[in-house]
Amino acid sequence: MAALAAALLVPAAAAPAAGPPGWCAPGPGLRAGALPRVVDLRSCDLRGRLVKGANGAAVRVPRDGGSVAAHLLRRDGATELEIRVDPAARTATITEGASRLPADRPRHVRTTAGGCTDDGRRLGTSRWRRGSTVSWHYYRGTVRDSGLSARRAARAVRRGVAGAFGVRTDCVKGARSFHPKPDIRQRYAGTTAKRPNVDPAGACEARDGVNAFGWDALARLEADALAVTCLWHRAGGTLESDMAVQTRGKRWWTPRVPRRGGPQPVPGCPSGRYEAVAVVTHETLHALGLRHIEGKRHEWLSMSPFVHLCDDRAATLGKGDHRGLIELYGARR
Repeated sequence: MAALAAALLVPAAAAPAAGPPGWCAPGPGLRAGALPRVVDLRSCDLRGRLVKGANGAAVRVPRDGGSVAAHLLRRDGATELEIRVDPAARTATITEGASRLPADRPRHVRTTAGGCTDDGRRLGTSRWRRGSTVSWHYYRGTVRDSGLSARRAARAVRRGVAGAFGVRTDCVKGARSFHPKPDIRQRYAGTTAKRPNVDPAGACEARDGVNAFGWDALARLEADALAVTCLWHRAGGTLESDMAVQTRGKRWWTPRVPRRGGPQPVPGCPSGRYEAVAVVTHETLHALGLRHIEGKRHEWLSMSPFVHLCDDRAATLGKGDHRGLIELYGARR
């Protein structure tokens, strides 16, 4: 009896520490679809790891406890992947979204122009500080492969960025922009030698403190991709955004004066080209915090996820695009 009592007083050996779950195995990248929607970082620390979405978008989770979102625009749809890290709760929440043009729908068929009356919009989970000025740099990169002259390529990017911030539209009679403008401004800070933080496969890598927008030949990005925009944020506040417009296998064009597209093709657009100002405007609206809005009735909005050859609709904002920015930033005084 005494021996039994003594044995009971001996502390039990500590249970062996549980290893990471099977879906958290080491490797070149984790598949978002194989992970729980909310990951406990104590059982699987995603920080610093690459997470790949099912439809091409991919992100490297920031090591500093921040969050990251990727927006991938295709010629027949778009993909979004976001990983929001909550350092206090030690969790990471994974959100995916994808849009594809139905295979049985001809690319040249459109509804009537409804962007001026359609107030549909979808907001992202972060924004820049209201009243602030976002400084950004132009990255020339592989502009020689874009099909545009260096001057026209740079002008297209600057025009697209300015048009998004300045809510350029053709919906207001006698004016070039909506009123009021959102309380956020942009400042072109010149060129940069720093590439957008997008790897050759289109994955959002670690941020470097420079908002870089420009042209890049993303050699391992899927063939139908047009552009990738990355957003890094913390506690709902955007920290940085980079944009890479694909030049590998793509030819670009831009008119002298942007206009809302009518029946395809836009007059003057060479066959087989994409309109650069429209795509940059669309991607800049992602950088400002807007998300894609799906559905045939929304396809005249800049944030529609469908961009066709010689399609310049996104170059001028619709009512819903403007409303979304006002919700995010309030009205400029």
